[in-house]
Amino acid sequence: MTRAHGSRVRRPVLLGLASAVVLFSLVAAAFGTLRRDGPPPGPHLFGTLQTAPERAAEEYAQGLRVAHLQVDWSRFEPERGVYDDAYAREVRGRLRAFLDAGLKVEAGLGLNHPPRWLASAHPESVWVNQFGERSTAVPNVVFSDPVRGEVAAYVARVRERIGLDRVWTVRLGIDENGEFAYPRALSGGRDTGEFWAYDRHAQAASPYPGWRPGERTYRGAPFTEDQVARWYDWYLNSLADAVNWEIELLAGLGHHGRVKVLVPGAGFYPSDYAAAVAARLDGTRAIGLVGRGVGFFRTLGLLDHGEQVRVVTTALVDGTGRPSDNGCRPDDPSRVGTASDATLRAWSSTRYVVAVARAEGFGRIDGESAGQQVAAYGPEVMAAAFHQFDSCRLGDLMWAFDRSLYDGTPGSSLADYAAMVRQRAARR
Repeated sequence: MTRAHGSRVRRPVLLGLASAVVLFSLVAAAFGTLRRDGPPPGPHLFGTLQTAPERAAEEYAQGLRVAHLQVDWSRFEPERGVYDDAYAREVRGRLRAFLDAGLKVEAGLGLNHPPRWLASAHPESVWVNQFGERSTAVPNVVFSDPVRGEVAAYVARVRERIGLDRVWTVRLGIDENGEFAYPRALSGGRDTGEFWAYDRHAQAASPYPGWRPGERTYRGAPFTEDQVARWYDWYLNSLADAVNWEIELLAGLGHHGRVKVLVPGAGFYPSDYAAAVAARLDGTRAIGLVGRGVGFFRTLGLLDHGEQVRVVTTALVDGTGRPSDNGCRPDDPSRVGTASDATLRAWSSTRYVVAVARAEGFGRIDGESAGQQVAAYGPEVMAAAFHQFDSCRLGDLMWAFDRSLYDGTPGSSLADYAAMVRQRAARR
């Protein structure tokens, strides 16, 4: 392992012009200019998650074109400022294997695998819910500038030691799965959600410092629904701002390739939002989802709409909807607010997220299968996934997971996947 010397890279935006200029100079020097290579001819690219390097050439021969490269922050920087050279070589080897096979590389930066030292170095920056409980599962990039600085420094070192200039797409998110949500609740048995806005930094920014979900008064006066809505909108805006910060960080590093914002499931619905606000964010249906901020009908529109930003529904074939895993239809309402609650709840997660994203101006939306940890794969799983893919006019597809193409998982083999890929290629 080696220890880095010199100044650390800090948050590149929202800290004033002078600090932004300094940071840009530091990071640009470290990161270089990322490739602008576009995808090969054709409307769609297909790949797998957790791609095995030894399978790369075989998968390329079968028509797949994208590999997933995962970096683990806790392994890369096990101590603050100390980097594991052996692990960096391992990751570089995987990257080289994918590129040598002809595959484009989609990278996860591993922010959802933070090193243990991060919480110790910044104890006032860990997540804190309204009950005073702390979570160190993922970095608090939503509210903490010190944590954002550590993230920026880490990403610059990954570029320097692994070579992210050869990466085509970067995956972005906040929660334990690297997706667009606040962290998971610590307790599954509560009838209230857990809202992660009670660390020192969050409270300093809160429109109503000290107010907690369920309370009907604030500083001796009634706390109105309008005030609840204002507080919760701030909570959602803060989550979206963190993802936009990640996007802007990469842009400041010279990354002009794609970035993917990963959207898990359908989240909660407009009727859930109205009920939660009326109840002061306490004890209603879907309150757990409300606490996690997964109101995509309110948050997707807050995301950066740059040309290279892709919204990704990670919920193909997750078993949702009536009938299950239903696809999009040409007569789906252009805005979900015009559809009934019963209609929206009958849609699959993918159908719902696609409708919301398109209404918010995202012209190209990508997809991922949910994986067997969400819904077991059956003999027709690939056909069902591609029905959703086609009917919802998705752009690219990543299959979860690479190993399921080889381990006998029903309906999920390399031959199944390759056949579906060839069908789409034949339509060009």
